[in-house]
Amino acid sequence: MQHMSIPQAQIIPRSQHPISRRLIDEDALRVLYQLYRAGHTAYLVGGGVRDLLLGRVPKDFDVVTSARPAQVRRVFRNCRLIGRRFRLAHIHFLDGKIIELSTFRAQPEMGDSEADGLVTRDNKFGTPRLDALRRDFTINSLFYDVSTFSVIDYVGGLEDVHRGVIRTIGDPHLRFQEDPVRMIRAIRFAARLGFKVESETWDAMSELAYCIEKSPPPRVLEEWARLLEEGAAAQAFDLMDKVGLLEFLEPSLEAYLRQAEQGDIEGDPDGRLFFRLFAGADGLRQQGLRLPRPLLIALWCLPLLADNGFFEEEGDSVYRDVAFPVLLRLGIARKESDQTQDMLVLLRRLVDRKKRRKAGKPLVEREFFPEALVLLSLWQEASGEHEAELARWQPELPKVLTRFEDSKKKIRPPERRREGPPERASRAPQRRRVRRRATPQED
Repeated sequence: MQHMSIPQAQIIPRSQHPISRRLIDEDALRVLYQLYRAGHTAYLVGGGVRDLLLGRVPKDFDVVTSARPAQVRRVFRNCRLIGRRFRLAHIHFLDGKIIELSTFRAQPEMGDSEADGLVTRDNKFGTPRLDALRRDFTINSLFYDVSTFSVIDYVGGLEDVHRGVIRTIGDPHLRFQEDPVRMIRAIRFAARLGFKVESETWDAMSELAYCIEKSPPPRVLEEWARLLEEGAAAQAFDLMDKVGLLEFLEPSLEAYLRQAEQGDIEGDPDGRLFFRLFAGADGLRQQGLRLPRPLLIALWCLPLLADNGFFEEEGDSVYRDVAFPVLLRLGIARKESDQTQDMLVLLRRLVDRKKRRKAGKPLVEREFFPEALVLLSLWQEASGEHEAELARWQPELPKVLTRFEDSKKKIRPPERRREGPPERASRAPQRRRVRRRATPQED
């Protein structure tokens, strides 16, 4: 690994930053306090700190601690340890919420990576300073210390947050070779936050885009799916196309976009149909609707399908020949793939007025009618096609959209506040007494 100088921490006191405990989820605070009282160091870290500094509502709250995984399990009965390459603890709560907790780590050793720099093991424990240096981007390396209410910055992350810049910590070529999925994450953050990717970081992404093929497909799929769902997919795909990532993530779509740019696709004369589709989906997300992943996958496939005659008589074979290979290449799970197909089949039924009505449930009562109607609405808005067919189903659209209202609970403010930080344990925690089970002889 590249040697990095270890900077001194910049401590930003409460009077100089906007983070208040009132804005932090009470379960995240409970985890921080419990670790602190058990004698461990514990900080809020990553996207939660970044979003609070930006005045945004964090999607989740992650915690980093000096406690080793086995020690975390002793502190929390509701803890599950996960991961091999990167050991994490998930603290589970009754409402389904999970607080992710990791131990301070250091840079992996040379033996933990392959010849091309790809890290395969990453469980070397370290200090807060070393942990900050091993993270991906400066804006994700800020700590919030609940014991002093201060923000701790080792890498200039606070300045980059204020400037709106995505920058790797250390040499971007090395960081992307260690974990190529970081390139997708950089695009996600830039699109969702409206930030700029720093020039050296952008150049490294452009040179190393091919490395994304070396990453484990499940990790690539998870980052790609998050990108779809966060309400800035159109901007993210535009950036991925410009930096060259789309070519290696999905060659069929990249080839389609190049043809469309040259005016070779009849239904996409300006080459922007794909981006308009996701701009429409992003608009719904920003209105508070959460579209299911199979619907977004179907939206991804629609331009390719339409260009190959999906809305014509042989649409079913088009799906098998065009969409199915795409879903297979992306690693979409069988269940989601089947749901995507069902939505697209029903979409064809919605626009086909000549087809005889089959016996059985009316279309409005079919399982995926809401998703198919949203697909039709987004397709008509982006392409201008099937206006009459959409008008036929328009009265159903307002009722359908209520199905997708985001029911995720908002972050609950803590019910009680302490005047000061929690007190550390004054003595070593006592061992829990284990009751001896009665034996048959003692009954």
